[in-house]
Amino acid sequence: MIKIKEDIYWIGVVDWAVRNFHGYITHRGSSYNSYLILDEKVVLIDFVKSPFADEQIAHIKELIDPKRIDYIIVNHAEPDHSGSIRKILEVAPNAEIIATDRCISTLKKYYGTDLKISSIQQKPSIKLGKRSLTFVPVPMAHWPDSMVTYMPEEKILFSNDAFGQHYASSGRFDDEVDSTILMHEATTYYANILMPLWRSVKNALKALEGVPVEILATSHGIIWRKDPSMILSAYTKWVAGETKPYAVIAYDTMWGSTEKVARAIAEGINSKGVEVKVFNLTASHNSDVIAEVLEAKAVLIGGPTLNNHVFPSVASFLAYMRGLKPMNKIGAAFGSYGWAGGAKKITETEMIAAGIQLIPSEIDFSYKPNEDELKKSYDFGQLIADKILNK
Repeated sequence: MIKIKEDIYWIGVVDWAVRNFHGYITHRGSSYNSYLILDEKVVLIDFVKSPFADEQIAHIKELIDPKRIDYIIVNHAEPDHSGSIRKILEVAPNAEIIATDRCISTLKKYYGTDLKISSIQQKPSIKLGKRSLTFVPVPMAHWPDSMVTYMPEEKILFSNDAFGQHYASSGRFDDEVDSTILMHEATTYYANILMPLWRSVKNALKALEGVPVEILATSHGIIWRKDPSMILSAYTKWVAGETKPYAVIAYDTMWGSTEKVARAIAEGINSKGVEVKVFNLTASHNSDVIAEVLEAKAVLIGGPTLNNHVFPSVASFLAYMRGLKPMNKIGAAFGSYGWAGGAKKITETEMIAAGIQLIPSEIDFSYKPNEDELKKSYDFGQLIADKILNK
């Protein structure tokens, strides 16, 4: 347990070993953040993932007898936030659970209809003694059931999935970890989880306008206390779809032909002074690539035709990107083929479905690209750079 402010504690758990979060690779693990508030009324905010229930209970017992818990606030019903519910209720049988209506129905679906839960419709806020809590629904940031909890007296926002990161660390606060790593993980988290929900996140940010926030107590990763404005500013840019002048090339190759084309395009882009980031989709995880796509102005995707279709790793990335729908991107498809093509056209269709504004491309060559074809690829890269620079 870690003290956040007087009588307010982090009593969550750190998951050092997790490496996959619904398809998103978590290189640095994660944490499941839970908070305990000691006042005239005792409040627990959020559960943890079920394998760590005993650890959460042990943290609570370091501070109080769990039977003293009066309220349990559930900001979100996803199992990484709610999995310890049954074990916690065994040791805190008198606690009243408070959640949104959608959260209530989801919790009962997961854990049984006998749960006794009050809706924030009836209790939009609660008085604890010296402090109070106010509940604000933020549907679809990140599930329909989501809400945030605000403590005005301490200016703490218990922000649920917003502003978090999958980042296991012995430090709990932003001033206790490397800020570069922290922002990288926060960017990756937003890109892989919240990017397609930008409208809902934007509405949530708008609801926070004028609300003084000194601490962002997240559900995953690091708590922002030194400089919450850093992540608030980043989110404001991300929901607006702001881009930076660089390109991402994501490709795979069978016999090296598509790789030669990808490298030629990259050289063409870079020759104009524009940064380019190149990823082989067998060597790179989709979630790492999409983190770079978030702020890129241009996205180029290439692969060989296999069985008149898209190469499997390229198809996987296209499906992943289509679900996340990155904003304000230009892009193009390229590739290679043997006796028959087809992958490039399918790739273009998927890119359009993902919201990419396509630049017409004829970069699709049979067998091994020759010098003229590589020069054509290089020139196309220069065209992409000009588009990025708005020339």
